Amino acid sequence: MKICIVCGRLCYGGAERVAVLWANAFRQSGHQVMVITNLYEPITYKVENGVIVRNLVSTNNNKIVKWLSSILNIRKIVGEFQPEVLVGVMATCSFVAKISTCGGDIPVIATEHNSFERPKSAPMSIFSKFFKFKVNRIYDAVTVLTKADEAFIGNSLSNVHVMPNPLALTPLNVLATKKKYVLAAGRLDEWYTKGFDVLIKAWGTMLRNEEAKAQSGDSEIEELKEWKLKIAGRGNENSITYLKKLCKDYGVEDSVEFLGFVSDMKSLYEKASVFVLSSRYEGFGMVLIEAMSQGCACIACDYKGRQREIIQNESQGLCCEPDNVDALVNTLQRMIFDDNYRESVRPNAIERSKFYSISNVVDRWESLFNKIKSNSVS
Repeated sequence: MKICIVCGRLCYGGAERVAVLWANAFRQSGHQVMVITNLYEPITYKVENGVIVRNLVSTNNNKIVKWLSSILNIRKIVGEFQPEVLVGVMATCSFVAKISTCGGDIPVIATEHNSFERPKSAPMSIFSKFFKFKVNRIYDAVTVLTKADEAFIGNSLSNVHVMPNPLALTPLNVLATKKKYVLAAGRLDEWYTKGFDVLIKAWGTMLRNEEAKAQSGDSEIEELKEWKLKIAGRGNENSITYLKKLCKDYGVEDSVEFLGFVSDMKSLYEKASVFVLSSRYEGFGMVLIEAMSQGCACIACDYKGRQREIIQNESQGLCCEPDNVDALVNTLQRMIFDDNYRESVRPNAIERSKFYSISNVVDRWESLFNKIKSNSVS
């Protein structure tokens, strides 16, 4: 097939990374693939040879002119390439892809990269609700990341298909030797969504609890002092300042390290004993399946079943309630202090991660393409 992917940029973000994974995998499967993206932005993810890349916008300065130009550019490029399907990455690109092809017969698939359900502490904006539950009706198909979202949407949309994110890394064949640190990853600017404040509070609370026990001679504090918490991800000065102050307030500034943007996450996963997804809510959790694939014993804060679709039971890792410091403390203590349990989880986590292999995800995409193609013919 001739497949065209429209993506706002090919740098830094998780959805952008997924778009490149799709493009590369579709090309390797024998499809002709074009990516229309903003070439004024850097490309930080490797695009395979054979994937055609064209510019989405005519300017990067004025937002209104930028997106108006994208409609004209897509229309022209699509007219030349003549794809059999267009895949829009996130709401804006899906919408401009649909507008650009009005009057034609090219099916457009909108891809959602975050959840349709949010906690009361982080409500969805009216704008996002409008696009998710109203605008999404105009597409030939809409992909969501989990069965939990599909169930939550119910009859609000009739064109929904579950399409989990693919695993970017090759699962380990041999268990690596681990170091005594807990790893977390995500953009620090989104610290509230990612729950980094909850993680730091839980880390500090755990240390305080063990120090209190140490006074009565009943503690594993010496072992715990060997462990570090490392958080990978870029962030602005305000976010970093806030999180570092929180570390100081909880007395853990010496045991928490902010790594900044890390280009080689694989090496971190390989060395980390434990990985924590501390998000208050998360559409899927790509970093979770990546960490599992590299033999990390994983903990995930689960918002209404979305992470439990990945970690299905305690043989694969631990899930706990989100936005709950005490719950995270308990799971951290079990994973750190119970060496036998932690080691038993690691091979099972690797095996579970294989479900999200790029080949499995491409098979799902090809089934969707064929279904849409047959529907358009009939």
